[in-house]
Amino acid sequence: MIKNDVVIIGLIGLGGMANAHRRMISEVDQLKLGALCDVNEDLLMKIAAEEGVSEEKCFNEMEALIADPDVDAVISIVPNHLHAKVLEMCMHYQKPIMTEKPFTLNFAEAEKLMVLYEKQPIPCMVGFSYRYVPSFRYAKKLLKDNEIGTIRHISVRYLQSFGAPSFEVPYAWRFNKALTGTGALGDLGAHMIDSARFLIGEFQSVSGLMETFVHERMDPVSGDMIQVEVDDYASFQAILENKVIGFFLTTRNAVGSENQHEVTIYGDIGTIHVNCERPDEIDICINDGANHRPVFKTKKVPGDYKRLQLEDFADLVTNNVQKETPTFYDGYQNQKVLERIIQSSEIRRTVIVDE
Repeated sequence: MIKNDVVIIGLIGLGGMANAHRRMISEVDQLKLGALCDVNEDLLMKIAAEEGVSEEKCFNEMEALIADPDVDAVISIVPNHLHAKVLEMCMHYQKPIMTEKPFTLNFAEAEKLMVLYEKQPIPCMVGFSYRYVPSFRYAKKLLKDNEIGTIRHISVRYLQSFGAPSFEVPYAWRFNKALTGTGALGDLGAHMIDSARFLIGEFQSVSGLMETFVHERMDPVSGDMIQVEVDDYASFQAILENKVIGFFLTTRNAVGSENQHEVTIYGDIGTIHVNCERPDEIDICINDGANHRPVFKTKKVPGDYKRLQLEDFADLVTNNVQKETPTFYDGYQNQKVLERIIQSSEIRRTVIVDE
């Protein structure tokens, strides 16, 4: 039961991404940060002081925060290997949660969670944040209105540069397979998969290629070189609903790309292009039948396509779930596609997603 129409949030994990989540919580009047959890005691106390959270609501154990009756809902931004554990505990205590992607470390964990979820469902949102980029939301509306005709194929890229050799990034948990599952594929590719599901529909088959470019990185503590077990690069082709063909590419080794997630959708009479680095603009090219060559035009996204991610979470927790909110099922389906891409890359052939 939510008290006083305000949802008290317990935040688990106070690493780098916590700053963004703290800001997001502060932007939604219906949410209030009321409890914190992290294994780093100094960091925990520092952020508690900044947020005005009392010491009795600061926890080193995740279960203690989740079990706290004063916590209405949980936002979890822990490393990937802990995602399933947090979700399982939230189901046990019937506590609503927003969990980060990828949904789980691997699909075996996702399957186990699905069995539990069917017995003990809870309000669960997965952090597929690009559903809340205005241009992506506007593109979905244009596709629904058949603005570019029958959709034939889609191209999705998510490029970052921080992993390139010239930056000499040291070894960290994101390069440890036991903690992260995959590299660029799970970290960035999960967003690509969700964008395609959001805009087009379900995946039918995939054919993947994964590669590691930087095979060793330096341990910042010991100075030793440690082997990297996860991918720096992943690309895959796919067949989606209605025989739409997709091409997907993600890498952390694209020098010059800061956080470049972009989608291009090709229809029989036009093309739509969106880029998260230009959230309020959309590029569209329509063949209107006139006697001239169609060209791309940039349009401003109408203001009513702006929606805060945590507004949807607040609605989910208060039993007012929105149609496009990424839920437990979306996380599960996303993890299934990730698993099939990994399988395809290993056996070097196309894999059917639901076989």
